[in-house]
Amino acid sequence: MVPVFIIFLTITLIITKVIKKENENISKMLTVLLYSFSVIIVMYPISDEIHFLIGSLISIIGLSYLIYLLGRRIYDKINYNKKYKICKMILLTIWLVIFAIITTESIDKLYKYINVEKNVEIQHYKNIEISEHLKDRINEIDEYILEKEQEGKNVYILDAEAAVYMIPIDRYNKDYDMFLKGNIGKDGEDGQIQKIEQKEENTLYLIRRKNLSLNWQTPVDVINYIRENLELVEEISIYEVYR
Repeated sequence: MVPVFIIFLTITLIITKVIKKENENISKMLTVLLYSFSVIIVMYPISDEIHFLIGSLISIIGLSYLIYLLGRRIYDKINYNKKYKICKMILLTIWLVIFAIITTESIDKLYKYINVEKNVEIQHYKNIEISEHLKDRINEIDEYILEKEQEGKNVYILDAEAAVYMIPIDRYNKDYDMFLKGNIGKDGEDGQIQKIEQKEENTLYLIRRKNLSLNWQTPVDVINYIRENLELVEEISIYEVYR
């Protein structure tokens, strides 16, 4: 939708400015076009649903504005009595749709919230729905991390969901707690490998077991380096532990 909108808006601007020589709303559309180009950069290098929605926000606003201009042009050609009736029908329809959507979603969410067991044990996740399986995994991994820290060891989880386990124990490890290609700094995977090479022997790295799938943005070269160059010492939950 975004590329189509940008092409359409560009053509519209050319026709409006060059052929028809109409200046009304031209500056607004030009501003929207320029901003649409500028925010598209957030779609790279990670073109998932969230980044695409962020990158297409200005384009969606611009598309809405063009629809508004088209609707206003049609509206201006309708006589007063018809305008009044049309406005009443449109407003009534909009309010009914909004009311139906809000009511349905609110009731559904309220029902789910009341009937689903919520977490009251894991710190910072209070009243958040967490499956029993995940809760057990968080407790098991966090207990392991705290135990190893008492032994003087540093523990890093090289996985996309590392923050899930670090948040309850108030830990933050830069470049590791969101272990994705877009979050590991300008030096990328080579930079992370160099950091691992420089770590002391009392450092432990947790990576997913071989039989488990990885997030599509996982720095696989770093994972492979750990498997090939470090020592596998044990396993904990879904992770292998290397030193």
